[in-house]
Amino acid sequence: MNKKDRDFIRNYADFLYGLSGNELAILSAIIGYALSQNINAEQMNSLGNFFEAIGQIMLCNGAQEQLKENRRK
Repeated sequence: MNKKDRDFIRNYADFLYGLSGNELAILSAIIGYALSQNINAEQMNSLGNFFEAIGQIMLCNGAQEQLKENRRK
């Protein structure tokens, strides 16, 4: 991944961090419904499980980093 790609992801993440809880929930609903169009239930399950796996890995990494940071204090 080059610097331009990393900057794009960082800017997108910064945009998401600036949203309220309600705005983030609405955005996720819109994206979820948009991605569900024109695919069958099997494809929806596969795609949904893929995004769940990404989220679980991010949560695991975040929790471990937070634990390490708290132990340094």
